[in-house]
Amino acid sequence: MIRDAATCDTSGCLAIYLEPDDLPEERPIETALEAAGWVLDDAAGHACPGCVRGTGPVLERGECPRCCGSTVDLADGAVCHYCGHVSPHPPEDDYDLD
Repeated sequence: MIRDAATCDTSGCLAIYLEPDDLPEERPIETALEAAGWVLDDAAGHACPGCVRGTGPVLERGECPRCCGSTVDLADGAVCHYCGHVSPHPPEDDYDLD
């Protein structure tokens, strides 16, 4: 399967957005980018959610589905260091982080 991708055009930012597997063929990646918090400026290019909110640039890649930034496991899920996205833990995982 070939998927589209976008990169953040902010200097020094390593953020990447990969087109979701379940994105319908007729839906352009730009709508998915916008829903994930990315901004497209014709002059400046793409900006990831972390750079948009002032907590970027992404310096270390990881598992974040919105920017591929590194995450930390907390009680509510995996939280991205850069964009703040929370990916809930799968129900089969037994996390007791108290």
